[in-house]
Amino acid sequence: MEPEIKDFWQYLFSPESIAVIGASNTPGTWGNNAMKGLLGNKSRRVYPVNPNAAEILGVKAYKSVVDIPDTVDLAVIVISAELVPGVLSECVSKAVKTAVVISAGFGETGEEGRKLEAEMVEIARRGGLRFIGPNSMGHADTRTQLSTFGQTWKIPAGNTAVLAQSGNMCLKIVRNLMGAGVTFSKYISTGNEADLHMEDYLEYLADDDDTRVIAAYIEGLREGRRFMRLAREITARKPMVIVKVGGTEESAKAVMSHTGALAGADDVYTAAFRQSGVIRVDDDDELCDVVYALINCPLPHNNRVGILSIGGGPGALTAEACEKEGLQLGSLEASTIKKLDKYLPARWSRRNPVDMAGPSTSEFSVIVDLLLALLEDANIDAVFLLAPIVMDKMLLVDRMGLNAEQIKVYRKKEEKNLKLIREKSEKHGKPVILLWQSRDMNPDPAVSALFRREKILVQGNARRAAKIMRHLAWYKQYLDATAGK
Repeated sequence: MEPEIKDFWQYLFSPESIAVIGASNTPGTWGNNAMKGLLGNKSRRVYPVNPNAAEILGVKAYKSVVDIPDTVDLAVIVISAELVPGVLSECVSKAVKTAVVISAGFGETGEEGRKLEAEMVEIARRGGLRFIGPNSMGHADTRTQLSTFGQTWKIPAGNTAVLAQSGNMCLKIVRNLMGAGVTFSKYISTGNEADLHMEDYLEYLADDDDTRVIAAYIEGLREGRRFMRLAREITARKPMVIVKVGGTEESAKAVMSHTGALAGADDVYTAAFRQSGVIRVDDDDELCDVVYALINCPLPHNNRVGILSIGGGPGALTAEACEKEGLQLGSLEASTIKKLDKYLPARWSRRNPVDMAGPSTSEFSVIVDLLLALLEDANIDAVFLLAPIVMDKMLLVDRMGLNAEQIKVYRKKEEKNLKLIREKSEKHGKPVILLWQSRDMNPDPAVSALFRREKILVQGNARRAAKIMRHLAWYKQYLDATAGK
C-alpha cells in the first residue's frame, strides 16, 4: 500500500469524532439524514456544522469546523459545490484526517466543475487530508456501525464489500443483497474519485479481515495496470464480482456525464478482467445472484451438471439453458442409474436430465434420495433441481389438506431434508440450485426463510441459474489454473 495513504483508513472507517458540515434540521435533506444516521451510534462524537443554526436535532451546532472544541477524524461535507474548497481549507486548518464529500457539481458537470474539483484535490493534498468523492452518497462500515448514507437502521454485519461509482447503484445493490440475506463488511459510493480511486479501496479491502467477497459497479478505471495487478492478487484469495458499464456509445456518454470517468473499450476491460480472475456480470441482478452463490455454496470442480426434473419440459428447457452458457450435461454412471431405478418408474429415460415422470404429491419423499444419488455421481459437478422439495402453505392446505399442527410437522421434515442437502452439497463440493416453478420464487415467507437459513440457492429462471453456475465453474477453473503461480 502506498505510504501516504497507509494510516488514514482507521479514521475513515472507525472515526471517534465526526463533523457534519451542512447539517440541517430540515427532514429529507442530506444534512438531516446524515445526522440522523450518525447519531444512532452513541459511542461516537458527532458535531453538526451550520452557521445559521444553534442546534441540529438537539445537538449544539458550530458555525465552522474550526470552532469545534475537539479533534475531528472525519468530515461529512453536504454543502453546495462552490463552498467546498473553502470548507476543505478549514478542515486542513483543523487537522481533520479524512472526509467524504457528498456534494455534487464537480467534474461530472464540465470544465468549470473539473477546475473546482482540481482545486479541492490541491487543498486536500497540501494538508494531508484524504477524501471520498465528490459526488458520493457516502460510505459504511458494519463492524463499527458507521454510515454516512443517512440510514437510520442497524446495518447487518457480514463479509461482503460493495464499491460503486454511482451512489444510486451502490444503494440498490446493497438493498437487493440485503433482501437476499447477504450481509456486509463495508460499502462505499466512490463518486468522482478525485482523490481516492477504485484501486485504493481495492488495495485496502485485499487485506481487510472483515471482507470475504468484493462486489463492484464500475464505469471507468483511472489506473488500469494497477487494477489488474491488484485483482490478480485479490482473486487468488477473495472473489471479485463486477458490473462494468459504458461498453456502448450511448452508455459511454452517460458515464462521462455522470462521474466524469472515461468508459474505455469494452473488449479491453473484458480481457483484463478474465486475465485477472474477475467475474464480470451483465447487470446488478446477476451480480447479486453470483455474490449470494459465492457466499453460500461450494465451487464446482468442473462444469458438468446434473438435472433432476419433475417433468420433461422443464428439464429440457434447463438443459438448453445450461448448454447455451457453456455448461455440459454429465453422463450418469451405471451405479447412479442403478440407484435411480429403485425410485423411478420403469419408463424413465435412464439419462441426464433425469425426468421423474410427474410424481404425485405423495411421492415427493423420494426427491431427496434422487438428488443425493446425483451428488454422489463422479461425472456430476453441480445439480439443478426442478422439483418442489418445499411447498408453500397454500399447497399444504389445499392440496394435502393439512391443518396448522400438521403443517408444523411437515415443515420440520422439509427443514431436515434441506439441511441434509446442504451438508451433502458441502461434503462433495457440488452446488445445488433449486429452480422454483413460478416467477414468484418465494410465495410463502416461511419458505423463503427456510431456504435462506439452509443456504439453498433458489432461482425462478433457468438461464439465470445457468449463468450463476457458469461463473462459479469458471472461477474455480481460474483458481486451479493459477494455483502456485
